[in-house]
Amino acid sequence: MKECTQEDKQTRYNYVFFNTCGDYLEPVIHPLKNYPFVRVYDRAFDGNALLQKLCFLHWSKKLNRRIRLPGKRIWYRKLIEQDFAEDKPCCYVFYGGKYITEDREFFNYIKKKNPNNKCIVLCYDLISKKHWNMEQVKKCCDHIVTYDPGEAEKYQVDLMQAFMYGAITEVTEPETFDYDVYFLGYAKDRLNQIHATYRTLSSAGLRCNFIVCGVSKEERIQGEGLHYTKPISYRENIENVKRSKCILELMQGGSDAPTLRTEEAQIYRRKLLTNHQNLVNQPYYDNNNMRVFSKPDSIDIAFLKAPIDYSTFEDSFDYSPYQMITYFENLLGGRQ
Repeated sequence: MKECTQEDKQTRYNYVFFNTCGDYLEPVIHPLKNYPFVRVYDRAFDGNALLQKLCFLHWSKKLNRRIRLPGKRIWYRKLIEQDFAEDKPCCYVFYGGKYITEDREFFNYIKKKNPNNKCIVLCYDLISKKHWNMEQVKKCCDHIVTYDPGEAEKYQVDLMQAFMYGAITEVTEPETFDYDVYFLGYAKDRLNQIHATYRTLSSAGLRCNFIVCGVSKEERIQGEGLHYTKPISYRENIENVKRSKCILELMQGGSDAPTLRTEEAQIYRRKLLTNHQNLVNQPYYDNNNMRVFSKPDSIDIAFLKAPIDYSTFEDSFDYSPYQMITYFENLLGGRQ
């Protein structure tokens, strides 16, 4: 466990994160487990495995769509009671809105236990995909935080754009690679864009490794290095990153914020090719290692074929996931 510094001890809140079960959150949220004033739970809480399973099933979205299961109150106490060394109010962070948006009374219970407790809904995916009644969701938390500037403005919620990522394996700087360009993602609304980009790159003689999920057999095209599969683990994804010279980022419709692909490229010292037009306005944009394109036929092929100049990567930029705690502290009123 990381030693708690004097600065850490001055945080206004203890923090509890729920529903961080996606393995892609390992470099973003899970490093916060190292702080004594933070608890991070894959699902709901630590302890008896059977109780954890029952709790998760009781709150299951799939089950509750068919029949709204009553009696969730029996879990309230188990969810919020924490053993922290310092007696401070708690900030409960609900990743994706799990639990808190599914039972309004849970928010009331948290506030009744301590009026100074806070509840934050943290969205690392597009809010527009959730089909929420925003008026109701805003009533069951203190803040909704998104990573996307467009959605922050659209839904009038808080924006967190801190660049946070911790390496989960060794960072290497090879001279040769198995692949020139690597893409991983669900097709969603961008399948035509994926295929067009693949054609441009492969026809230029670049070795592609495209792993595309969620594509029906009827929509697939064939090509060397083009794979249609089920999702792979995040650690397997990082191994593919390390075997590649460049990472490809393709934005889904309605998104105006960089994805994990941008952070992976910076941390693991790989080139980034992206159609995120606003990237050039970000403080971490680096023309040595990043290229933005609007259409596949505008891709800078020479940039992709040139070797990586590892000396140009910026080492002074703060990527620490602890920035999330700093952001929340400022959002909730600053340090004591």
